[in-house]
Amino acid sequence: MHALLLPLLAVISLQTALDARTSAAPGVGIAVGIIDHGAQRLYVSGSDGNGRPVDAHTLFEIGSVSKTFTATALAAMALRRQVALTDPIAKYLPKGVRAPNAGGRQISLLDLAEQRSGLPRLPTNMRGIAGDDPYADYSVADMYAFLNGYSLTRAPGSQYEYSNYAIGLLGQLLANRANTTYPRLLDAMVLQPLGMVDTKLVVTGAPNPDRLAVAHNAYGSAVPAWHFESVAPAGGVASSLSDMLKYLRCNLGQGPLGHACLFAQRPRAEGMPNHRIGLVWNLNARNGIVSHNGATNGSYAMIAISRDRQTGVVVMSNGAGVDDIATHVLVPSYPIGGCPSSVAAVKTDPASYAGVYCNALLGTTFTVDASPKANSLSIALLPQPSESYAQIARDSFYAAAYGAEFKFLRDGGNVVGLTLLQGGQTIPAARLAAEGKPLKALSQFVPHSMTLDRATLQQYVGTYAVVGLGAFTVTLHSDGLYVQLTGQPAAPVYASAKDQFFYEVVDARIDFERSSSGAVTALVLHQGGQEIRAPRTSP
Repeated sequence: MHALLLPLLAVISLQTALDARTSAAPGVGIAVGIIDHGAQRLYVSGSDGNGRPVDAHTLFEIGSVSKTFTATALAAMALRRQVALTDPIAKYLPKGVRAPNAGGRQISLLDLAEQRSGLPRLPTNMRGIAGDDPYADYSVADMYAFLNGYSLTRAPGSQYEYSNYAIGLLGQLLANRANTTYPRLLDAMVLQPLGMVDTKLVVTGAPNPDRLAVAHNAYGSAVPAWHFESVAPAGGVASSLSDMLKYLRCNLGQGPLGHACLFAQRPRAEGMPNHRIGLVWNLNARNGIVSHNGATNGSYAMIAISRDRQTGVVVMSNGAGVDDIATHVLVPSYPIGGCPSSVAAVKTDPASYAGVYCNALLGTTFTVDASPKANSLSIALLPQPSESYAQIARDSFYAAAYGAEFKFLRDGGNVVGLTLLQGGQTIPAARLAAEGKPLKALSQFVPHSMTLDRATLQQYVGTYAVVGLGAFTVTLHSDGLYVQLTGQPAAPVYASAKDQFFYEVVDARIDFERSSSGAVTALVLHQGGQEIRAPRTSP
């Protein structure tokens, strides 16, 4: 017989783990909700960043967990025969907007929901992929303009590729079908039927919802909330533990939308490695867990359901990592991450990279050892096995198979930390001394930036071309300088000195060259041990 309550030791260890994680940064909180064979348990820890303790009605940005709300709306509309999953997207596009195809194969609603549409993760006509509020000014008109000009590189349905743009488009198409806006569609199809009275969309041009927790980045610093226009169906929801438990019950097959929630989870195609995908939802082929996680710039969330649909968990935070906590609830053998209290002395040699590196806020621990391969390191993100990373520059190691780069940080010649750059994310970790304490605070890892006046910044604006690669377009906006390479979204760069800039979204920097008269004549990109020089072509 399945126990309805966790053993006392497990309850204590979970709360202790939450308290340990929120203590890593003032203003950070975590909320956990568990439904186990009908029994409901809530755990909260820390602060909402506004001086209030986290409770069941604190709102958290849930990032890409929002995509499952759009999937639920699609499932409900399909079951009511308001749409068919096989409907081509052209059926719901406004007049004058073209739907791309490949070999005569049209993109369907199902292709969008399965992340197999052939559309990219992000559109290239976004002003920025990073910064304080990257989605805030990307309108529905911008979304349609990108679709009009995009050519598919493969047939829809042929390959999995995670796409924020695709789910944003899906939500807008469903709203078009219902002759309404996406916020009203979400409210009518999901929030009202489930009684989710706290849940809001964080949208451009409106004040942040009351009780919204202040997000904190991987360094523990407070950051602004993200706001959404057209991509709201992919990441714009903020919700409370009270509401997310109602949503969790739906995804256990209960309540007025239980059938739609289960319909959305049904696996239909191959997704990530060792996963199948339903309507947005991921199913782990090894343990049968259905889940989706999400993140904005400083908020994290995960919802997960057991194979038998009898147990589920939702975890949200405004700065602390949550995936390991959610996984541990359903798979108790999976450890909740944390920094070790002591480190073997051999791993603290400051002249070596070998050591243990930890970010207590995210619950991530890395081990670094010498590799049998020349000019390589063996690096593991625990509890995953170690992998080999090849040296590409002094203090930089890269694995092409994972698109991941580790950049080691020094202080007075000694290695004191590292930064992992992967998939547009930056995860810093401090090196631990023998007693388990960091050699340097994470807050000290943030690159130093300086402010240049707008007249100086204006001097860099223009186009810089590279034969065989494309062109770098440099633009100036109210929040600073942006650089865009052909075929990619723009990203902000920050000045470390006059003519010298660095990215936050990737480990790269840009230097500008000047003529003897002082005119800017070229751009030089430094990334991955390479230098790419692009002469200025305009103005």
